[in-house]
Amino acid sequence: EEKWKEEKDADFVWLLHMIEELGVYPHNLATSSPVIAGDAIFLITSNGVDEGHLNLPSPDAPAFIAVDKKTAKVLWTRSDPGKNTLHGQWSSPAYGVMGGRPQVIFGGGDGWCYSLNPKTGDIIWKFDLNPKDSVYILGGRGTRNEIIATPVIYDDKVFVSVGQDPEHGEGVGHFYAIDGTKTGDVTESGKIWHVGGEDFHRSISTAAIADGLVYAADLSGYLYCFDVKDGKKYWRYDTSAAVWGSPYVVDGKVILGDEDGEVAVLEHSKTMKELAVIDMQNSVYTTPVAANGVLYITNRRTLFAVQGSP
Repeated sequence: EEKWKEEKDADFVWLLHMIEELGVYPHNLATSSPVIAGDAIFLITSNGVDEGHLNLPSPDAPAFIAVDKKTAKVLWTRSDPGKNTLHGQWSSPAYGVMGGRPQVIFGGGDGWCYSLNPKTGDIIWKFDLNPKDSVYILGGRGTRNEIIATPVIYDDKVFVSVGQDPEHGEGVGHFYAIDGTKTGDVTESGKIWHVGGEDFHRSISTAAIADGLVYAADLSGYLYCFDVKDGKKYWRYDTSAAVWGSPYVVDGKVILGDEDGEVAVLEHSKTMKELAVIDMQNSVYTTPVAANGVLYITNRRTLFAVQGSP
């Protein structure tokens, strides 16, 4: 029976309690945004370690699930990261058609990117975003990272980076363009291009793609502009502060917020040109977004609506 019945209260159509019904143990919080295709909702459960960061309470609990959007019936589950989960599962899935096949793409807490059949949950392909000799050390001192950013599907390719909880600090990261038309373990055969090491650090940001250019940011505060086809780096912009949010392309501009509370506005171009830096007075951890001629920016305390050009 519904608990809240006042006129101002929303009506629950259904509720899926993933902790009680699926045995999920979310670390910190459930931070995955769902994606819907047809009558299915695809979601990452945020299953991870306990508060002491030493134990994985539910290694066999689902990491990726599909749910009927009308009935809440669980259509299928996957627990592929399993005991290899490094910390948590905080990415969000993406849905698209590559090579003529519908695919739902999940960034795993084990550092693998998974492509699954949306109907059955069967693996189409998987890709390890970490070097073979990478290792995970508690607290982020190792070189193996999970996927926190949302995979981006574009032109039969998947663009995604690896990172860790920002509390673990900076470190070596990787950003890949993956061929989404292949099958099986495509760690070697599916790599179209890659940047990493000193050229790209740990990242929790989702890439933005427009007009043949890929914009990607890392936690160290750098915004990169790459060629979408071959990964050629056109420029790197230093915000001089940590970046949690994602770059946003609109109206011929690239916009990015940082932890110092500044929002950088650059020209959407192969040539780096800073147009403005806006002081928002408090950390901007989110991604700016525009709608109907208004730019919306949230810092830690306030939502701003900016009319016209920044």
